[in-house]
Amino acid sequence: MFVPRKIRAIVMSFVVCATMLVVPSALETPDRASAESLPPAGIVIRGHGNGHGRGMSQYGAYAWATGWPGQSPLNWDAILDFYYGGGGRTVAQVPGGESVMSTRLTVHDGRQTAVVSDTPTLSWGAFGGYSSMIARPVGRNVYDVYASNAVSCGSTTGTPSGFTLIASRATGPIDFTTANSQNPAAANPSDLVGVCEVGSPTRIRYYRGIVRATNDANGAYRTVNRVGTESYLRGVVPRESPASWADSAGGAGINALRAQAVAARSYALSESRYSFAKTCDSQDCQVYGGAALRNFGSSSVTVLEDPRSDRAVSDTANFVIQNSNGTPTRTEYTSSNGGRTAGGTFPAKADPGDIAADADRQSWTRIVSASAIQLKYPEIGVLLDVSTRHDGLGGNYGGYTTEVIITGTAATKKLTGWAFKSAFDLPAPWYGISHIATGNPADAPVGSILYVGDSVGEGITTHFQTAVVPAYPDVNYQACVGRGMAGAGCMNPVQTASLNLDGVGVVNATTTPAVAIVQLGYNDDPATFSTEVQEMMSALMSKSVQRIIFVNMSTRSATRDYARSNQVLTSLAASNPNVTVFDWNSYSGAPERWRWFNSDGVHLNLSGQPEFALFLRAQLDALRSQNLLPVSASSSHVVFGLPLAQNNRGRMVVSVQRRLNTVLKLKGSRRLPTQGIYGPSTTRNVKRFQRRVGLPATGKVDRATWDALGLGRRKSAAVLSMGTRNSAVKSVQRSLARVLKKKIRVTGVYDRTLVNHVKTYQRRAKIKATGTVNYETWTSLMMSVARLSRR
Repeated sequence: MFVPRKIRAIVMSFVVCATMLVVPSALETPDRASAESLPPAGIVIRGHGNGHGRGMSQYGAYAWATGWPGQSPLNWDAILDFYYGGGGRTVAQVPGGESVMSTRLTVHDGRQTAVVSDTPTLSWGAFGGYSSMIARPVGRNVYDVYASNAVSCGSTTGTPSGFTLIASRATGPIDFTTANSQNPAAANPSDLVGVCEVGSPTRIRYYRGIVRATNDANGAYRTVNRVGTESYLRGVVPRESPASWADSAGGAGINALRAQAVAARSYALSESRYSFAKTCDSQDCQVYGGAALRNFGSSSVTVLEDPRSDRAVSDTANFVIQNSNGTPTRTEYTSSNGGRTAGGTFPAKADPGDIAADADRQSWTRIVSASAIQLKYPEIGVLLDVSTRHDGLGGNYGGYTTEVIITGTAATKKLTGWAFKSAFDLPAPWYGISHIATGNPADAPVGSILYVGDSVGEGITTHFQTAVVPAYPDVNYQACVGRGMAGAGCMNPVQTASLNLDGVGVVNATTTPAVAIVQLGYNDDPATFSTEVQEMMSALMSKSVQRIIFVNMSTRSATRDYARSNQVLTSLAASNPNVTVFDWNSYSGAPERWRWFNSDGVHLNLSGQPEFALFLRAQLDALRSQNLLPVSASSSHVVFGLPLAQNNRGRMVVSVQRRLNTVLKLKGSRRLPTQGIYGPSTTRNVKRFQRRVGLPATGKVDRATWDALGLGRRKSAAVLSMGTRNSAVKSVQRSLARVLKKKIRVTGVYDRTLVNHVKTYQRRAKIKATGTVNYETWTSLMMSVARLSRR
C-alpha cells in the first residue's frame, strides 16, 4: 500500500521544522533528547493468554487430560480440583434431578420472535400444526400471534405478510414448541423449534425445548430458550472446547470435555442474570449454539452438537463444583491463561498444563498508535507515556495487569487492566507495555525509501505506519497480494498510487530512492529465483540506489524450499557491499514464534504482523547506527532562543556578554556587566564583534554570530529560564497552552507561572523538572505540538 504524498509531506514538514529548531550543527555537541522524553509514536503490548484467565484454562485442561513428558494424564475430577479446588469447594452431584435452563438469545433482542418447524408440528397453547409462527409485540407483555402453513421467516418488524393472525393482544410470555422438541432423545433437527435469525443470509437455528417470546423488566423484547440443563449443555460444550479433543491420546482427551461439561454446568446453575432468563448465549455468559443450523432455503443442515461432547455431558450428568454451602460455584473458565491463573475466587497459581498445551494465543503482540490512544482519550492531549501496574502474583511483567496509567500533555488517564484490555480488544488482561520511539530530530533524515512487498508486506501496512514511518518518514510503500520479484504483479485491483506491477516493474516505474527494501520471494519459484533477483539488482543499480535491502523468507512453509531462495540472497549480500539482508527467517525461527504465523507458515497473524514491523524498524535502526543508511541532509539547526536583540533578557544574554568580554578583551569600564540584560552597550559590542569577523553589523545575535562567538560548542548555552525575555519564550507559552490545554498569557516573559507550567510538562514527559527549557525540553515540547497539529 502506498503512503499518500499528503501524509508524507505533513510528516516531512514536521521533521524539517524540528531539524531547523533543534538539530546540532557540526560545531555543536548538545545533549540529545532522550527517547523517554519525546512523545512516543505508539506502544507495543505483549501479553499472555486468551480470555480473563480466571478459573480453568480450556487448553490447560486438554494438556492435563492428555499428559506430557513427565506428567501422566489426569481424570476430569482431578483437572477440576487443580483449577477450582480449595476453600471448601468439591465435585458433587446436584440432588433432585435435572433443572431447567433459560437462555437469552441475544441476536433477537428488540425483535419479534419468528419460529419454524420443518415437520409442521409447531404449536402455541391450543394452536398447533403450523410450519411457521410469529409473536409480534404490540405492548408490554402483549402480543399478536401469527401462523402459516409454509416455512417462512416473515419479518423482524411490522405485520408479517403471508401469515394469518390467530390471536390478537395475547398476554405473554408466548411459548412455542414442536411435537418432539422437549424430548431429550430427539435426534433430527427437523423435530426441533427453528428460530429465524434474519440477516444475509437468513439462518434457522434449531433449539431443544421451548422458545419463548417475552419482555425484560424494562419492557424490551426478548427471545428465550427454555430447556433441560443437560440438553442445554449439549449446545455449550462443543462451542467452548473442540469435540475432537476426545480422540486425543487414545481417548484420554475426553476428560478435558468432561471437565468442560462440569464447569459449564456449574457456571450455568450459578447464574441468575435477568428477570426473564438465567443466562445468555454469547461469550458474555458462555457460548450456546443450540442443536443445529441451516441457511433459509437450503436443505443442508449443520449439526452443532457432537456425540463426543454429548458423551462428556452424560458421563458427568448432574455433577457440579459445589461451594461449602452446597450451592454450585460460578466456575469461570478461559481459553488460555498463558501459564498462570489470574486469581480471584480461585487461587492464583502457575499452570504447567497451559504451558504444555502450547496454545496459539498463549503469547501475543499488538501495536497501538499514539493517535489511536489520543482519539479514544482526547482529554490527555498528546500521548507522552503509558505505564502499567500488576498484581505481583507471579509470571512475566509482574503478573496480570491491574492498572494502566496513560500520561498526556494535558491530563493523566487511569484505567483498570481489564478496561484497557476491552478498550483495545486485547486477548487477555495479562500484558506489559513498551514505547515505540519517535525518530530523534537530531539525526539527519534518512533518504527516501522504496518498500516493495507482497501480501506479507500488505498485511503490516498499518503497523509499518506506527513502528517505522515516525523514524523514516519519506517512504513509498508498495505492497500487494501476489507480487513476485519478476513476472507476477498484483492479484487484486489496486488503488492509485499503488502500482499493479511486479517488483522489477515497481522499481522501474518509481523515482530513484536512496534506500530500497525488497520484501519479495514467496510468490517466486526457488528454481528461477536467482535469475529474478539479478533482474531486480540490475533495475536497482541502474538507478544508483545507495542501499539495497532484501528481506529473506520464513522457511516454515512446507510447500516451497525458501531456504534455497534465502541462500541466493545471502550470496548476493556477500559479494555486494551495498546490499544488506534482513534475516527475518532466523529472527522468526525460534520454536515459540510459530504463533506469529498462519497455518501456511508464510502469512502473519495478528501477533506476527506487529512483530514483523518492529523487526524492520530494529533492522533499519541498526543500519542507521552504523552509518549505512544514506542521509538526505546534513545535521544543522537553528538554536532556539535566537535571535537575541536589545531589551532581551536571560541566561543566553549572559553567555553572549561573557564571550564578548573574552573575545574583545573588554576590561575595566569597557567590560560588559554580565547581568543578562541586552542593553545599548551589548548591542554596540555585538556590532563591533560582527565587523571583526566579517558578519553584517546588525547588533543582533543570530545563528552565525552565536556560532562565531563559539557558543555553538557549548551544550548548555541555549536555555530559557526565569527572567528570560525574548520571542522564544512566546513560542514556549503558546506551545504549553496547546499541549497542557490551559490558558497561558503570551507575554514573552519567563515568569514564575511559566516555570510551574514547564515543570508540569517536564514531569509528564519524564524530564527532570527544573522549570527551565533546555534542548531536551524544547525538543519534546515542539514534537508534542507537531503531533497535536496532525491529529
